[in-house]
Amino acid sequence: MTGSSGPASMGRAPGFVGATLAVTRKELRVYFLSPMAYVFLASFLFLGGLFFYLGVALTGEASLRATMSNLAVALIFCLPLVTMRSFAEEQKAGTLELLMTAPVPLGALILGKWLAVLALCGVLVGATGVYAGILALYGDPDPGVLLTSYLGLVVCCAAFSAAGLFTSTLTRDQMVAGVGAILLLLPFWLSSTVSSYLPAWAAPVLDWVSFLEHLRSFARGVIDTGDLAWFLGFTGVFLFLTWRSIESRRWR
Repeated sequence: MTGSSGPASMGRAPGFVGATLAVTRKELRVYFLSPMAYVFLASFLFLGGLFFYLGVALTGEASLRATMSNLAVALIFCLPLVTMRSFAEEQKAGTLELLMTAPVPLGALILGKWLAVLALCGVLVGATGVYAGILALYGDPDPGVLLTSYLGLVVCCAAFSAAGLFTSTLTRDQMVAGVGAILLLLPFWLSSTVSSYLPAWAAPVLDWVSFLEHLRSFARGVIDTGDLAWFLGFTGVFLFLTWRSIESRRWR
C-alpha cells in the first residue's frame, strides 16, 4: 500500500467503502467470537442499571439526565476493554505489517476498526433502551430529552473509541493500551471538577475541555452545535492521530 492510502484516498469511494466495510465485518466477528465484547456489555449494563436506579431514586425525575452523565463516565473505564486489542494485538502478532502492505487503504483500516467499536456501542446503547421503557411505563418522560440524551451517549462512544484506537497503536501490550486509554480520557472528565480550585482565568478553559460540560445540553434536550462540534472534533483529531501513528511506522 502506498502513501496515498491515507486521508487523501478517502475520495476513492467504491474501493475505500468496500474495504472499510470488510474490515468492520471482520472486527465484529472477532469481537463476538471472543469473551471481550460480552465482558464489556455485561460490565456496562451492570453499571448502567445501578446508575439508572440511583438516578431515579435520588432525583424522583422520569429522566435519564443523571444517568447519562454517569454512563458516559463508565465508558471511560469500560470502552478500553474493547479498543485495547485493535492495533496492539496486530502489532504483537506481526499482522499489522501485512495489513500495511495489503491493498487496503490505511484510512479504511482505521475507520473499519472504529466503526466496529461504534457498532458494538450501538448494541449497548440499544440495550439501555429498557431504561426509557421503564420511564415510559411508570412516568411521563419527555421523548425529545430522551432522544438527545441518547445522542449524547453515542457521540461519547464515538469520541472515546477514537482515543482508544490511538493508544492501541502505541504499544504491543493490550493491557498497556487499555490503561493508556483510561489515563488519556481521565483528564477530560476531571477537568471541570478541579476548575473550582484553580485561578478564575483557568476555569473556562478547563470547562471547555471537559466532556461532561458538553453533555449538559444533550441532557437538557438541546442539540447545541458547539457541543456537537466538540465531540466531532475530538473524534476527528484522534482518528487522525491514529492514522499518523501507524503511518509513522513506515519510516522506522
